[in-house]
Amino acid sequence: MRKLIELEMIIKRVSDYEPFKAVDNSEIVEVIGIPTTNTKEASLALAKIKPGLKTANHYHNFTEIYMVIKGEGIMHINDEIKDVREGDNILIPPKSWHFIENKGNHDLLIWCICTPAFNSKETILE
Repeated sequence: MRKLIELEMIIKRVSDYEPFKAVDNSEIVEVIGIPTTNTKEASLALAKIKPGLKTANHYHNFTEIYMVIKGEGIMHINDEIKDVREGDNILIPPKSWHFIENKGNHDLLIWCICTPAFNSKETILE
């Protein structure tokens, strides 16, 4: 097959990385992004929010998508508030204030996809 661009396939596992506390107070494992793969176009991270906790209200200058893979919570984007649960996917436009709270009895797990890649310098906290 003819190559259009010279790139190596990159495969990463969540278990290869240690979680860290993010600026929004969630526990994060960044799997693909600037620090792990030097990828600037997009990033993928697994976020964990413990029961009864919430992330800090914040916004970014990039698009973010949350994919809820376990648990249930309440999503806040600007003035909108909606219940979310496993299987829900949430589009967060650039420069939208947002946070999520875990209203369940178990960890809330979310895949976070950013484009371009997540950059903490572009995260503005309330």
